[in-house]
Amino acid sequence: MIQAQLNETNYSTTISVMLEQLDSRIQLDEMQKYTIQLILWELVSNVIRYSTKKHAAVHISWSDEAIIIEVIDEGDGFQWEEQLNAPPPDLTRQGGRGLFLVQQLSSHFSFDEKGKRAVVMIARKKGEKHD
Repeated sequence: MIQAQLNETNYSTTISVMLEQLDSRIQLDEMQKYTIQLILWELVSNVIRYSTKKHAAVHISWSDEAIIIEVIDEGDGFQWEEQLNAPPPDLTRQGGRGLFLVQQLSSHFSFDEKGKRAVVMIARKKGEKHD
């Protein structure tokens, strides 16, 4: 498992470091790297923009079947049901696409009841190496 505490001053660098650590353990292809980076960026930047605490804990684990990303908002959470059930965003407008993108890129995406813990699963291809 890879874990980190992210905040508004370290999240960009820390996401890159976490991605390098994951790649060194399970050898990601370029599309997987981009997908994981985008998911982390969207979820963590939402916490930093909107949370009452402005920092998050991130855990990345993996198996032969999937890569699991957990982003824990240490603030109050949010009303996620409305966001995840909304129609696709207007792509010509700024903002509002992050959670939609995460949904599209993942095999599974959910929040806990209070909207404080996001869990994302990304399916792995058969035969990928696993540490």
